[in-house]
Amino acid sequence: MSGATATRMFLDTSVLVSLFDDDDPSHQAAARAVMGDSEEITLVISTRVMADFYETITRVFARPLPAIVAGRALADLADLAVVHVDSDLVASAAETAERHDLSIRDALAVEAAVTAGCGRLLTQVLPHGMRLRSLVVEDPAYREEQKSP
Repeated sequence: MSGATATRMFLDTSVLVSLFDDDDPSHQAAARAVMGDSEEITLVISTRVMADFYETITRVFARPLPAIVAGRALADLADLAVVHVDSDLVASAAETAERHDLSIRDALAVEAAVTAGCGRLLTQVLPHGMRLRSLVVEDPAYREEQKSP
């Protein structure tokens, strides 16, 4: 990685959850490709994403993962660059949510990504190619579909 010129990508909860979602193999493969293709990329998440991820894989999944597995996954995620959500970030997200007609959850991802200096926001919940602030929104599964013949 080349310091300040390295690419920074923000991963939202939907992408991380896909890593463990055996019911959606195309999104799972795309999420795994993102995680495995991170030599020249700094992957960024937020504390909110970590909490949402844990909640989803332990309580929302049709076949929830055991807490021990989820805990190990959280420990691995903590090795990524992590933006801490504070009151200033929430206030900025509230403004972004209002300005762009987003949910506060999606706006928090946008603001955390902007705060971390990311150029791309990887998510499955916002339209691929959308531009928000200084970010380009990308769905990793869309990117993988484009590579297929």
